[in-house]
Amino acid sequence: MRKCLGLLTAGVLLLQACSFANAQAPNALERAIGDAQPCRSLKTKVSSFGISVEVGVDKLDSVKIENLKLSVNGDAAEASARGTLACKTSDEALVKGGFSAIAEVRLKVDLATCKTSEISIEIVKTGGRFGDIVKGLETEISSALRRSLEKNLAKLCEK
Repeated sequence: MRKCLGLLTAGVLLLQACSFANAQAPNALERAIGDAQPCRSLKTKVSSFGISVEVGVDKLDSVKIENLKLSVNGDAAEASARGTLACKTSDEALVKGGFSAIAEVRLKVDLATCKTSEISIEIVKTGGRFGDIVKGLETEISSALRRSLEKNLAKLCEK
């Protein structure tokens, strides 16, 4: 438990140091989300002038964490974060565009077992050319972010 708590504390301090040191560079949490490639499986249909084309909005454009809160009480840890995820089409796409989504993430973790008891991901606002379609892709986006969180929590709890 102490090792897990120490790793979580070190991770939070590292995140804070990274975000204060260079506001332009992604911090460790933003890099972890980027590594999960949450945009990879996102595809949608776009219609124009009676022609329907499938478009892959599957390239990560940016990730920005606006705030992160961490609370530990004994073996129970709770975290919440709010941030923006932006995805776009590839440069070679016939129809170019993208979207941004502001998401709020909450999770609860048992530090003794490293088990996640609750994860909620809510998309609260969208924008961009394909922003209105994002609600239909919310399940895919949430699943990718959930996998990233679980994978990185597991890494913290190893050894």
